[in-house]
Amino acid sequence: MKRLFAPLLVGLFVIFCGRSIKEIPENKPLRIHLPHEAQPEEPELKAATPEDPGPIAILISPLAILTGRANSSTTQTDRYIPLEPLPIDHHIDLPSEKPRKLLNKVFPINKYVQFAFVVPPHQSNTRLRGAFRSFTKRRDPDSTSGSTAGLDLMVLDDQQFQAFLHGQPQTAAYELDSVHEQEVDWRVPTTYADPQTYHLVFSNPGSATKIKFVEADFTVSFE
Repeated sequence: MKRLFAPLLVGLFVIFCGRSIKEIPENKPLRIHLPHEAQPEEPELKAATPEDPGPIAILISPLAILTGRANSSTTQTDRYIPLEPLPIDHHIDLPSEKPRKLLNKVFPINKYVQFAFVVPPHQSNTRLRGAFRSFTKRRDPDSTSGSTAGLDLMVLDDQQFQAFLHGQPQTAAYELDSVHEQEVDWRVPTTYADPQTYHLVFSNPGSATKIKFVEADFTVSFE
C-alpha cells in the first residue's frame, strides 16, 4: 500500500509545481526607444565645369604675412613727427622801420651822459651810425686837443648798464677808449620775440678837465 501511495504523491507534486511555474510571469527586459539624431547631410560633390568652376581657393603664404607685418612696423616707426618750432626759428616779415634820430646836439659831460634806444623784436639788421667830437672850450671847439678832451664811448645793454652804474667791472657791446673824434657804425645784435634796450654812454674818465663838451649826431636805422 505504501509503495503505491508514494508514486502518487510524487506525481501530484510535479503537477502542482508545473502549474505554479507557468503562472509566474516572465521578466522581460525593458526596451526604451530613443529618437534618432538627425545626421547632417553630406554635400553632394559635383565636378567642376566651365560654367560652374566652384569656389576660388586663396593661398596664404607665411612669408607674405611676415613681410606685411614688417612693412606695417616700418611705416609706423618712420612716421614723421613734427617738432615744435623754437622762437629763433620764426621768420616774421615786419614792415620796415624808419630810421630814428637818437641825438643831434651839443651837451656837457661831468661824469657820464647816456642816451637809451630800443630795438623792436624780430630785427635782424639794425645799425647804430653816427659821429662825435669832444672839446674843452664850448665856444672854440677847434682849439681842443685829443690829450685834454678825450672821453670813453660805450654801448651797453640793460644788464651791463646796471653794472656800470654800480661801479662794477662790466663788458660792453661796443666800446671806444680815450677818443675825442670818431665815426661809429655798429651792427646791433638780432632781436627775437622781445625788444632790446641799449644805452649809448659818453663817459668822462678821470682827468684834470672836469667838464667836457660833446657834439654828436647819431641815428638808429633798420635795414
